[in-house]
Amino acid sequence: MPPEALTLAVAASVYPPAVAVVIALGHGAEVRLRVFLLVGAALLTVYATGVVMLLAFGELGLSGGHHREPSAVLEALIGLLLIAVAVRIHRRGGRASEHADDGPSRTDRYMQSRRLVAVLGLVLYVVPSPIYLAAVKSISDSGGSTAGQMADLAVVAVVMLWMIEVPMVMLLLFPARASRTLEAVNAWFALHGRMLAVVIASGAGLYLIAHGVSRLPS
Repeated sequence: MPPEALTLAVAASVYPPAVAVVIALGHGAEVRLRVFLLVGAALLTVYATGVVMLLAFGELGLSGGHHREPSAVLEALIGLLLIAVAVRIHRRGGRASEHADDGPSRTDRYMQSRRLVAVLGLVLYVVPSPIYLAAVKSISDSGGSTAGQMADLAVVAVVMLWMIEVPMVMLLLFPARASRTLEAVNAWFALHGRMLAVVIASGAGLYLIAHGVSRLPS
């Protein structure tokens, strides 16, 4: 398992909307079933998109083990994309919070449906973030066997979803206390989530740019 892949998976895992969804799941009936549906759908989605990207890197000749220059260029481009994402988030400022009061009640209604919970687990993660893309690419660059890379990808997917996996366990073991804790976490993200996203995106972007450029032929 490339250490870079795990580090990027942790960075990609910071996803405040997932916390809001899990909070909504803590209310109403069939909490355990709906939580399992969300996490299961999200895990399958993340792993499936990772497999597609992993195979695509190999087919397109973008794996660092055999195609060093194209791989390095792609890595630097992902880094530039992350810098652009960080700039966009910073410029948006508080716009995302203007309608925050409308979200929870609407989410609460949607989260009472088992079918919609499963669909949301897919929708939340079907579009891979640039950081997850970089994590999958680092696995592809490791040059391991196909089975080994698939196993590494499974670990990365689990790590990436800790923000909904840990609340799931909390809700199953002590739902009342978990709901209060998650509400506090969500309130913290409402105040600091944007800056945290800017720091993570820009930091990962700068790292990928520097690492990619260093791998280019001199």
